[in-house]
Amino acid sequence: MFDTDSQDDFQFNLDRVISHITDRQTSISSKPILPSSDSITSTISSLPTTLPEKGLGTSSTVNYLLEKVLPGILQAQNGPRYFGFVIGGVTPAAQLADILATSYDENVQVNLYQQTASTAVEQRSLELVSDLLDIKRNVFLGRTITTGATSANVLGLACARDHLLSKSPHLPLGYSWARDGPPSSPTLPSPPIVILGLHPHFSIAKASSLVGLGSGPRVIQSMPADSEDELAFDLTKLEERLKEESQVERGVIVVYGVGEVNTGGFGSGLGKVAELCKQYGSWLHVDAAFGGFAGLMPELREYTKDMDKADSLTLDGHKWLNVPYDCGLFYTRHTSSLTNMFQPPSASAPAYLASNATSVSASDHDDLPEGTVRAADVPSPLFVNIENSRRFRALPLLASLLSLGKEGYTDIIIRNINFARSVATYISTSEYYVLLNPSPPSFVHKGSEKRDGAIIPSNIVLFRARSSSTLFPPQDKTSSIKLTKAINESRKVYVSATSWRGEGAVRIAVSNYLTDQKRDLRIVLDVLETVGKGEKVSWEEEGAGNGLA
Repeated sequence: MFDTDSQDDFQFNLDRVISHITDRQTSISSKPILPSSDSITSTISSLPTTLPEKGLGTSSTVNYLLEKVLPGILQAQNGPRYFGFVIGGVTPAAQLADILATSYDENVQVNLYQQTASTAVEQRSLELVSDLLDIKRNVFLGRTITTGATSANVLGLACARDHLLSKSPHLPLGYSWARDGPPSSPTLPSPPIVILGLHPHFSIAKASSLVGLGSGPRVIQSMPADSEDELAFDLTKLEERLKEESQVERGVIVVYGVGEVNTGGFGSGLGKVAELCKQYGSWLHVDAAFGGFAGLMPELREYTKDMDKADSLTLDGHKWLNVPYDCGLFYTRHTSSLTNMFQPPSASAPAYLASNATSVSASDHDDLPEGTVRAADVPSPLFVNIENSRRFRALPLLASLLSLGKEGYTDIIIRNINFARSVATYISTSEYYVLLNPSPPSFVHKGSEKRDGAIIPSNIVLFRARSSSTLFPPQDKTSSIKLTKAINESRKVYVSATSWRGEGAVRIAVSNYLTDQKRDLRIVLDVLETVGKGEKVSWEEEGAGNGLA
């Protein structure tokens, strides 16, 4: 199949692919976000019904991908006006590094530091993210790159589960669910562990189910919110509950979300929650998938500054860090909770997965910040993570961090939030829409400080049609879905339908480094205005050269 001409064939098709990527990158701001219906139909109908007996070869396959498959998928999910989810773009450095990672195709699973620096690269990338967030490196020495925030939440709840049970007076000291299976004791409370939160992301329920704790209301329980801050715990009620659970000697995981998924809002009191968890022996898991980076905007720093007090922390690289899928980030201060869960006893560890020492020495520096892990001491990723097989996700993360630095990422965060606030300002005065997530007074006037322009907390805009709307009347439970569809059919802007306080709503999440305050704001407001009037926005009529240039 691969003859002597295969290298020439590879080079020819590599040039084609690079040309395609280059053209797309230079025109992504003017591309339709959604493919046309005909393109989707064409792609699906072109899919082979059976595996061909004889392969098509590289050239024909690349041609098929470029001409038949790619036209039917999202054309600009990583473009500047895709607001459907908190999805960043792909910075130029990250995109190029990801291509290199694929080309080298290293499986980063075992620390062979004297043979490859890949695990050291991953560890340093995680340390640089800590630097970005002003978290000392020695706070979370248990750290790893995952497939996403859901996987990171799985690790957080699994670590919490084993940590809490290892200290349970109902079980032998050091008991491990991971090693010994589900616990059994006549005195053990049922359920043995509960999860307390306010508005936990769906991935928490998924993670809790996966680690065997359960996802029903007996396990995941909602706590009362503060009377003046619906995104903050009522600390008095939380302490009462933690005290009750400590008396029956039940394990408690408190989940604190930094950045509410529907509103982009932030609750206060994370530091106080951490103190209560420490006092009553509970595990604090902070899910800061996207909101953890909001603190790069100075006025939001107070809502993220206490993340370092968590027992475990979830972040997401393919959201606001704008690195390609997939790239979740997990941190814990309890390193042993990771290794105890994933690392088999040395006697039964597969010999072929052991670190093989050679005569090459690792280079270390004495002037590195405290908490920097030496190359020789990096735990093999397969012993602190779910996967045994994993791609070199750290390379694009490292590239993006180095290319932008703290200043560059701060600029992205501030620009995205200001863009969202500009859209929210339009909606708040529009005759067609109602803004659903205005900043509460306690946010706009924090102490003696006034946040000018803080019409919404951060980068998410939540809205619906006005009650007077005949096109999308709120009393119609499908109206927000219809409104979302009308906006998305423009193919210029993509938003998502959601539900907030029992009502349908439309959500705009801004997290792409390309989103421009002038060009893209004009396009977004034009689409919203046109849809609000009941007029159809047609891509074919306006096109990339008229309104998107």
